[in-house]
This record gives sequence, structure tokens and C-alpha cells, in this order.
Amino acid sequence: MSVPQPATGELPGYRRLALQLTEEINAGLYGADTALPTDAEVMEKYGLGRQTVRRAFQELVADGLVYRVRGRGTFPTLRSPSGRTVRSTGSLEDLEEWAGTEMELTSSLELRHDVDSARRLELDGPVVARLTVRRWVEDEPFAVTEVILPPDIGSRLVSENRLPSGRAAGTIVAIVGTVAGPVSSAEETVTAILIDEELAEKLHTAVGRPALRIERIYRNSDGQPVEFAATVHAAERYEHRLTIHRTGQHTP
Repeated sequence: MSVPQPATGELPGYRRLALQLTEEINAGLYGADTALPTDAEVMEKYGLGRQTVRRAFQELVADGLVYRVRGRGTFPTLRSPSGRTVRSTGSLEDLEEWAGTEMELTSSLELRHDVDSARRLELDGPVVARLTVRRWVEDEPFAVTEVILPPDIGSRLVSENRLPSGRAAGTIVAIVGTVAGPVSSAEETVTAILIDEELAEKLHTAVGRPALRIERIYRNSDGQPVEFAATVHAAERYEHRLTIHRTGQHTP
């Protein structure tokens, strides 16, 4: 089976393959849980060489259409027609995974006196543990999160060496779940703010631009708050979608 030829003009084989795969992505053949074919499968399907197939996938990654997860495969990047990164949430698993992105710790975990955050975490004392995370899609930062934890949980993350170094997949709340028990619920508040100088530098955007601020309090199965997270998103590069179901009903 050969890769379809373009309607006009001549294109190299890798580009024709990239266009064919783009059409399949746009047709909805692949999704968050459905990977694109492997290099070997594409080679066999279209009768192409390994270098041609690799170059085509490199084109798709460079165009921001797919991302590759070692050991899992290649998946379409969830982007809206406007070009923004889309985060669609309908479960705690979605919140814990944040597929297609990487986190980077921009501050070390520290203990601090913060009465308001301690109140949100329903702590007996005023001391909390704090760290800051910046989130990336490929080489583009689009979110900064201030993470506030009970001091005992923060201490365990440090003593057990559970915090990542450099950019890494996953989320802090998923890591917290490994030491404090799985998160069973989240309370969310969304507001709008204007970007200040510090956030503009971290998000590679302009001072005064609008941004989304999403606050979440995560609780374990005992109802105890285990994390308070306040995330600011560069609004020009991000959309947040929430799936809502009627009580007692859920569409797979």
C-alpha cells in the first residue's frame, strides 16, 4: 500500500506520509488512549523505509500535532482549532496524569508560615510546605503552579526523594498520592487575573495579559486535604474543558 500522492506538486515521501497521518489524526482515528501506529507498522502498511517513517514522525512532533511517550507510543496532542493546548478533565485520573506535558520544579520545597493556606488544608498549626512547578508542552511553558502541602507530607516527599529533577512527566498530586493515600476528590475554583512581571517571565508572555487561575483542594479517602494547588495558565496557549455528567449516569 503506497502513501497517497498530493493533489498538486511533488513532495518528499516523509512529507506525504506526515500529511496522510495528519488527515487520520484530524479524522479522530487516534486519541488520548489510542496511539498512532508504530514505526514498524507504518513501514509495513505503506512499504516505506525506516528513515522516511522516522522523519515523518519528527515532522508531526515539530508541528505540535503529536507527542511521544517512551514505552507507550505516539499520541495526538490535544489542541483546539485556535492552537491552544486543551486539557479535558472528567476524572481524577485526568488531573493526576496531565498527558502530553512535563513538569519542572522551579523552587525547592520549603516550610513557611502561611495562615491562609494552613486554613485551606485544615491544619492545626500555621506552617505549610511549599514548592513551585512550571508545566511545559514540548518547549513552550504554559502553566505555573504553587503547590501547598501539609508539612509532614512535604517532608516525606523530600526524605523519600520523590520529587523530580529537571523536566518530567506526571504531576505533584499523583506523587502526593503515593505517600498520603490516593486522592478521592477535588474542589475547584476558577478565576481570571492579569499576568504580573514574575509570571510573565516564567510563562514567556507579556505583563498585563489575561490568565486563568485555577485553585484546587485535593482530599484523600478520609476527606483530609492533602494538597492545595493554585495554577496560573497563559490564556493565549491554554483551554480547560470539563466533562459534566448527570448524577448516577456516566458515559464511558
